[in-house]
Amino acid sequence: MIAKAEAERLKKAHAAFERARGRVWVDRVRVGLEHRRAMRRIDEEVARVRLERDRLIRKAVAAGSSYREVTRELGLSHSRIQQIVNSTST
Repeated sequence: MIAKAEAERLKKAHAAFERARGRVWVDRVRVGLEHRRAMRRIDEEVARVRLERDRLIRKAVAAGSSYREVTRELGLSHSRIQQIVNSTST
């Protein structure tokens, strides 16, 4: 049989373990949420910048630049420039 003092030490140690384990899960969830929010902000910024780039490509082509000229300046393929110009997203 476990002595009363030893049983109390075991209970305290187990309670400390449970609290620590709970904090680990809370921290994991918090970090996961922070990561997800940061990735969402990054994705939104990339989408915003891409839309601006695509708008400027369409504007350049509408102003008379050839796909070849735009391709040369940006390093994108002719077909990618064509896709951007012909896309309906603005």
